[in-house]
Amino acid sequence: MQRFPESDAKYAYSPEHASIGTVQPGEVFEVESVEGYSGYFRSPEDFTPESYAAAEAVKWAVVGPIGVVGAEAGGGVAVTIHDVAVNTPGVVTYGAYSSDVDPHEWWDDESGADAYPIEDGVVRFDDHTRLPMRPLIGCLAVVPGEGEMHAKLQGRYGGNLDCRELCAGATMILPVEHEGAGLYFGDCKALMGDGEIVGPPEVGAVVTASAMPVERPASLEWPRIETAHELMTIVSGKPLEWAARQAMRELLNWVADDYDLPRAKAALLLGMVAHARIAQISNTDYTAYCVTPRYAFAPYAR
Repeated sequence: MQRFPESDAKYAYSPEHASIGTVQPGEVFEVESVEGYSGYFRSPEDFTPESYAAAEAVKWAVVGPIGVVGAEAGGGVAVTIHDVAVNTPGVVTYGAYSSDVDPHEWWDDESGADAYPIEDGVVRFDDHTRLPMRPLIGCLAVVPGEGEMHAKLQGRYGGNLDCRELCAGATMILPVEHEGAGLYFGDCKALMGDGEIVGPPEVGAVVTASAMPVERPASLEWPRIETAHELMTIVSGKPLEWAARQAMRELLNWVADDYDLPRAKAALLLGMVAHARIAQISNTDYTAYCVTPRYAFAPYAR
């Protein structure tokens, strides 16, 4: 099995990057994802203003680009996540979370760090609380059509979406703008709630994935996620309500294309079963996603 090492990490998604390797359609491969703080914090004592500045300078490392044979500009690529095997403690930085400041400013008040032990799929929060891991991939992207973008950014190419549903068992469909697609992986977390209002535990991990070139549906403008039980569409932008409404439109476009149901009727059904959720409101653009259960549309399968 091919394995792409963390030594091939970059800090941007760019058409100028040379490919670090190529995979065949459906080939299973591994990617070493860099822990978000690059190993600077393994205990609370490791945090100093100097170490924090050094860690921030190398944050958002993504490994890539990885070429996919047969992926063509104007098409799509479907990336299936088979496993996210965590191999470091879960690292967080934090501040006072004061009640008298805007919560958005909490991110600018980080004054400490901690590392949560992880063993047998469980995060040890403290002596009282153990939490089951649900590891996810914060950054998954193709080479953007608009040129180089910092790895902390997000857009139609994917990127730093921080969607908790991008985990083992999920398939993300992305629009391809360059031959080979150019996949990037990084920013894994041990578990995370919707919104990322407070930073979740960053982890190093080995991602096991495969990728298939697909025909791009005319209605696909933003990333999609499929699981065994749900369909999801993801949009990033500001304000948040714009992103949520566009995600709902993307979901309506999808089901209207794929199911034997008039568009207006499909919209009404989504209004009854779909959910608009917040992936993150901590990054440059905010990310919303809309989710519908597959069972609701199964009777209308073509």
